[in-house]
Amino acid sequence: MTTIEIFDLTGKVALVTGSTKGLGHSMAKGLAQAGAQVIVNGRRQEDCDAAARKLADETGGEFTGMACHMGDWSQIESLVERAYGECGRVDVLVNNAGINPAPVMLADCTQEYWDKVYDVNLKGPMRLAALVAPRMGEMGGGSIINVTTLGAYMGGPSVGVYTSCKAALNNLTRVMAAEWVSLGVRVNALAPGPFMSEMMKGADRVNPNFSRGSAAATLMKRVADCDEVIGSVVYLASDASSFVTGTDLKVSGGL
Repeated sequence: MTTIEIFDLTGKVALVTGSTKGLGHSMAKGLAQAGAQVIVNGRRQEDCDAAARKLADETGGEFTGMACHMGDWSQIESLVERAYGECGRVDVLVNNAGINPAPVMLADCTQEYWDKVYDVNLKGPMRLAALVAPRMGEMGGGSIINVTTLGAYMGGPSVGVYTSCKAALNNLTRVMAAEWVSLGVRVNALAPGPFMSEMMKGADRVNPNFSRGSAAATLMKRVADCDEVIGSVVYLASDASSFVTGTDLKVSGGL
């Protein structure tokens, strides 16, 4: 194949969770620009439908909105059934949906807070991947991308719940890759550094210097635009990364 052909996703179906805005929105756009039909996911169907229409207008691609709360085990099963019922297949799964509530010190962490963060950021991606991977294998394989964070490699005050569940997702990525390699399913993690996403904007509201400090910690001394993640997600989704599994790709400006 030519260099252009190995990045081509024509005929593929990609499911991107948390794609109504932010990084997920950019990932959905980029996968569509590479030729994929994209399932846009968020908690509310009206948000999914609106994002799907917006992305279709921007790219001319094919998008379908499907709502699901990633912290709800039963809703995840319903999402998978709907995806296969309406689209026939899932070749690329991007586990991007995540939450990072107001920072809390461990001594002040409640069971409700812990469960909320872990349900969406760890249990949800594990369950969705476990349901999709066997079906991917039946149709010749596929690519699963778990979106983590650079924070998974460095603990810090008040973000321990969020970063620890992302560290666990890094570990599960390796486990998934080992368990599903015989199915032809590749599984990798994508670890963003500072991007001007909705999560970053929320952090700035709590600490007005957050994004400035994050930029200073990178070698490139800036916060990235969300569209700068597109190249990385298309690489991991496509045949360009055909010999890449069980690893993590840091996209962080040198953080």
